[in-house]
Amino acid sequence: MTNRRECIILNGLEKPFRILHISDIHFSRNTTHEENISCMNEILHQVKLFTSSNCVIAITGDLLSRKINSDSVHDALIFLNKLRKFAPVVYSFGNHEMDLPVKFREKFSRTAEHSGIMILDNQTIFLNGVNITGLTLPQTVYKNQAGNYFQLEKITPALLETCVGKCTEHPCILLAHSPIGFPAYAEWNADFVLSGHVHGGMIRLPKIGGLFSPERKFFPEYTKGIYKIKNCYMNVSAGIGKFRLNNPPEIVCIDLLPKEGGKKNGFFIS
Repeated sequence: MTNRRECIILNGLEKPFRILHISDIHFSRNTTHEENISCMNEILHQVKLFTSSNCVIAITGDLLSRKINSDSVHDALIFLNKLRKFAPVVYSFGNHEMDLPVKFREKFSRTAEHSGIMILDNQTIFLNGVNITGLTLPQTVYKNQAGNYFQLEKITPALLETCVGKCTEHPCILLAHSPIGFPAYAEWNADFVLSGHVHGGMIRLPKIGGLFSPERKFFPEYTKGIYKIKNCYMNVSAGIGKFRLNNPPEIVCIDLLPKEGGKKNGFFIS
């Protein structure tokens, strides 16, 4: 597992803010308890290295797979409980969580929240001087009603307003599982977006990037790294679980700095 470090100057930020971005672990019935524990320990080791003051851990969906069993859910809850001991944890849902039965997802959410995890299901919180919004996109963004990938609902500013309202408070960090909607997120007025979903393109090709998206599209536009539209930045995590080739699992440490920049309290500028 690798760590990637990024640094962004963010308008409206009053003091440095660190995000540890985790996405797409996919605890599932196809992963053994031993594999889950090994994955947990690697992640927790990286988190321990990079946790700092004024830090938050952000999980941008697909912690669970839609193909889940009780053992994997138990392992995921243990992981969240351990993660919370390092820093506040915010968690927004991906398409796999949304494919789970509603009662199952609600029970999982209540249990996680009892451990102190902040699940942002189309909700906004104010934390450490920033507004953090968790966007839960409708399932029709990912698959149509027939269960395939044709004529999917488009992610638009209007859809965001339906889900989470207008973006009026800044700085605003948006947790949005799918990066496909980046132009809409920027138009909605987010300052910084955290996404995953594409798994780095699954297979990464030198000088080209990611090969394939979950929507069965070749060469998706946003697969891994930092992107910018006007004054809005987006980090796409390559994620941790699922098949991958030339595409190591990653945790991303992102330092957001006020306009004056510089090195402060262990934060850095690359």
